[in-house]
Amino acid sequence: MPPEDELPAEELLYGVHPVLEALTTRLRSVERLFVAREGTAGPAGRLLRLARRAGIPVSHVPRQVLARRLGRRAVHQGIAAAVTPVPYADPETLCAKAAAAPDGTVLLLDRVTDPRNLGAILRTAAAAGASGVLLGEGSVGLTPAALKTSAGVGARLPVAREPRPGARLEALRRAGFRCLALDPRGELAWDAADLTGKLALVIGGEGPGVRPGLATRVEHRVAVPLAAGVDSLNVSVSVGVILFEAVRQRRAIERAGGGW
Repeated sequence: MPPEDELPAEELLYGVHPVLEALTTRLRSVERLFVAREGTAGPAGRLLRLARRAGIPVSHVPRQVLARRLGRRAVHQGIAAAVTPVPYADPETLCAKAAAAPDGTVLLLDRVTDPRNLGAILRTAAAAGASGVLLGEGSVGLTPAALKTSAGVGARLPVAREPRPGARLEALRRAGFRCLALDPRGELAWDAADLTGKLALVIGGEGPGVRPGLATRVEHRVAVPLAAGVDSLNVSVSVGVILFEAVRQRRAIERAGGGW
């Protein structure tokens, strides 16, 4: 057991909802729960009961120890847990399951480096019913900050590392996916794109966007038009616009009982 004024060097998950998600779904193995002595926000009692029922040790530590270990800006709510790494999905399995669904939707992230943006994208993708997320080269992984922002959804939505994003796009195209890239300079407006059926959406990083080598492998580059004087949207907001336009189009087809 670590001293009460120290936290372990392994990965720490923090915040009430991500830790509760880990304890209830058991998609991650919680090794130890750390609770601030000065009190916590949220359903701390339930967390403690779950931990003790599962035989997980609980340590009470000074709140400043949590702040020092997690960073002053981390919204930990007086709760942290030492956890095993999130198991990444197998990209082949993820894409095969998406291909088996009539409206399977795969997101391919290219150089998305901010964990908070990743977490917000995961939460939005799960809410829109996406099949899973592929993390291309240069994209941040499932860090505690990303999982915190996703409100725990990041541990349930299939997320896979994709070492060969270009080849993956070609394989998805052969499997019947419409491959599009989200690009503020794209030639096709978000509400003019056919987003029905199987969809693979490429999302570029916060600054550089989709790299040219991937942009040449998609059918269209789709833009969200902005008012004058606004240069860009946060990448997770743009993803939400596109994904829920896809949801709208698909529901419209279901109501009409026809095709696009």
